[in-house]
Amino acid sequence: MMRRIRVVMMAGCLGITAFTIVTGAGDDGLDNWRNAISTNDFKKTLVSVKSLQEDWPAVHSVKHKENKDEAKALVQTGYRNMARTFWQGLESYEKVLQEMSPEAFCEAADALLDVRNRFLKHPSYVNYFLIDSINRVIYINLGERLAMVGDVPTCYDRLVERLAEFRCDLSTIGNLVSVEYGSDRFSMATIEEMPFEKKLDAIGVAIGQDMSFLFLPQDIHNMYGLRILEKCSLTALSRRLALSDHCIGASLPALLSFRRKTMVFTATDSFPQIRAVLGDEVWLPPTLLPGRHRAVIEASDFLTAIRSEHWREKLCFSESPAFFAKGLVEQLEREEAEREAKREASQK
Repeated sequence: MMRRIRVVMMAGCLGITAFTIVTGAGDDGLDNWRNAISTNDFKKTLVSVKSLQEDWPAVHSVKHKENKDEAKALVQTGYRNMARTFWQGLESYEKVLQEMSPEAFCEAADALLDVRNRFLKHPSYVNYFLIDSINRVIYINLGERLAMVGDVPTCYDRLVERLAEFRCDLSTIGNLVSVEYGSDRFSMATIEEMPFEKKLDAIGVAIGQDMSFLFLPQDIHNMYGLRILEKCSLTALSRRLALSDHCIGASLPALLSFRRKTMVFTATDSFPQIRAVLGDEVWLPPTLLPGRHRAVIEASDFLTAIRSEHWREKLCFSESPAFFAKGLVEQLEREEAEREAKREASQK
């Protein structure tokens, strides 16, 4: 009788161990990240995440090949759930940032950028989504502050520099596509030899985008809310990354330069006033958006955008902007499903 009990207990223990391995419940890294992020105090979350010993791993899309392995898929799902929780906390925290003093805002932005560095350590689909969300929260709030009349704190200069420590380039997009869809989709070495516009088109074709995906992605509605996290939408994610990088690498530095150089700044300053200060000869470093970019145009366009009623839509927190009618979104989703079905059929 005792022997039978021992056998049953051993079988039970083995079953528990197997369950732990399959579900990922014994993944200490995931458990620790869950404990760090699942707090209602997002400021505390930032402190906890910064001090966490375990790395945040590469977290892929729901369509990634790792999902074919049950154990890996469950762990990845756990981290994607944590990414969702972090994103929701960031959305609430962004409202708090608006009310902060300049010094407190810079301190909070530094904490966010420290967390961005954790996600940057293992670049991947979900990690770039989180990185872009952090970037947008900072440069959108910083842009609004630069559009206010009054002194410009020196800590804003340092924030602009820290934001630009990560720049999205062609390799970023290419590597992202290769990791998600496979390295046989295209050759980066071949693409590097193409003219700029052809490079983008070649990557676009590799992910099923006929037109240049950075300008008008076929699933542009996926840029908003949690759609990128819920799907595999490389076109929408790439466009987000490219647009954010242009603001970080061109628009924001240009506006900051104007604010630093102008003697008097008013709430109505526009292209003529900016041109008088910056002139026509100051060119900015290249971004993924084609053409050479003049500082005067970037600063003027950026200031106009900040003052517009649609500026805060760039945060991409909303499910979709008002101009996306329900019928249009439904049509785009049907077309997206058809493209995905064709892509999956071509891989069989």
